[in-house]
Amino acid sequence: METEYRLLLIGDDALFRQALADGLRASGFAVTDGPADADWSAETVDVAILDSDAARPAPSQTCDALKAAAPNVPVIAIGANAVADADISLRKPVRLGQVMAALDDLLRQRQAWSVIGPWRFDSDARRLDDGNGRLVRLTDKETAILTYLGANSGAVPRERLLAAVWGYSGAVATHTLETHIYRLRRKIEPDPSQARLLVTEPGGYRLNRDESQA
Repeated sequence: METEYRLLLIGDDALFRQALADGLRASGFAVTDGPADADWSAETVDVAILDSDAARPAPSQTCDALKAAAPNVPVIAIGANAVADADISLRKPVRLGQVMAALDDLLRQRQAWSVIGPWRFDSDARRLDDGNGRLVRLTDKETAILTYLGANSGAVPRERLLAAVWGYSGAVATHTLETHIYRLRRKIEPDPSQARLLVTEPGGYRLNRDESQA
């Protein structure tokens, strides 16, 4: 592959983790692996893979912690049961080809997220580029909002965005999300009062994929 994508593989079954890591490295991925209770907050990766049969704390808690620490990183869960907040769940026994197919699907989606209407979105550089010399700088939070919305095909509830980007619980009373959405629309929308790219839905927000492909 032309790009060496970075994977994080976590779980407490060392034999399974090592076998999968070896197969992924042989397929051209850069893999960091280790137990689920390690601190992975400093890792910069493209996709996280969770062995949900061997994760302590519980798989759902581990998945939630991963998404809170890195809201732009999709999670593949591998185990006997599906993990609710994972982007893709694979049932054991699993073959390397199944994992590769799931990775290809997520990485194709990741490439599509980078197009927002007339903009090319560079999350690493925290900027938008219209291809005609116009650059728009984004704050860390604005980047996290666009990345998290882009990782979801439908509307994202307000409470979920607050938890993913700020770590707030649903009980927190704040208008910080609305303020950031307002500022983002002023940066990306031709007419912020008639939003077409960053759309309000009942209870949350959505990036308009049809507009993104126009």
